[in-house]
Amino acid sequence: MNPALDVDDVSKRFGRIRAVDHLSLQVEAGQIAGFLGPNGAGKSTTLFMIPRLVRPGSGRIRIFGHDVWDNFREAMTSVGIMVETPAFYEYLSGRANLELHARLRGNTSPTEISEILQRIGLAERQHDRVGTYSMGMKQRLGIGRAMLGRPRLLVLDEPTNGMDPEGTRELLTFLREKVRQDGLTLFLSSHLMSEVEEFCETVFVINHGKLVASGHVREILKPHERIVRVTFDGPAPGPELLLKWPSIRDVQNVGPATFELTLSEDNSAALNQRLLQEGFRVASLAPKQKTLKEFFFSITRDTKP
Repeated sequence: MNPALDVDDVSKRFGRIRAVDHLSLQVEAGQIAGFLGPNGAGKSTTLFMIPRLVRPGSGRIRIFGHDVWDNFREAMTSVGIMVETPAFYEYLSGRANLELHARLRGNTSPTEISEILQRIGLAERQHDRVGTYSMGMKQRLGIGRAMLGRPRLLVLDEPTNGMDPEGTRELLTFLREKVRQDGLTLFLSSHLMSEVEEFCETVFVINHGKLVASGHVREILKPHERIVRVTFDGPAPGPELLLKWPSIRDVQNVGPATFELTLSEDNSAALNQRLLQEGFRVASLAPKQKTLKEFFFSITRDTKP
């Protein structure tokens, strides 16, 4: 079976700036995949290339096997996309905006529009002008528009931007239901690491236009380096001393006589023994699971262009 989204060795330059550098990634059908990268990493450029808003300098992008440049119509019938801030005819109502888009797609019924408005929480405001909508409401409407025509792949850029926590939870629950019930595939970017960690199954991290990490969220969080929290009973060593030890890569003081130590190897027993040999009494030493946010900052900090 063809991947839902296949980005194959794609590169893009803007003058002397290489925004995307031989990027390859595959999102399998039925997955919820996160797309992460710091500002300037090439994330937005990649997303713009999916619906042909930006042409790649080289490489191919395919949606369920259809090349977006050679077979655009067939590729786009399978995808709904919202990139950056959605724009609307603000003098029209929310429903009228969706109806206009539905006529352009040609495969959406009034019943489907009503169902979408209900599920994205805009049923009661559907006849109000979009110009009266809050930022979060416009974001919801943009997602609803992307879902018209029952796409098999949904590409969303910062989908919960401007939403309150309750609205965010409702929307993500709705999207997860669509994945489970209808086989929808989701590819979304977000700056909210906790949101990606909780919601996504797989994640792709890019930096300087290159893919620097990918895989199942839980798998990539199995650290090549281990973070442990150590509390001392009595005098504690200073960070300068700890950083001289080859087995310790980073030291963070997080409380009285308490440090989080990033180890180069997963060997807490050896660390405990070394501390005792140096005359420091350890009250507690426990592993601290790395979060996606910590992983993201470590991988993008260490990756150079």
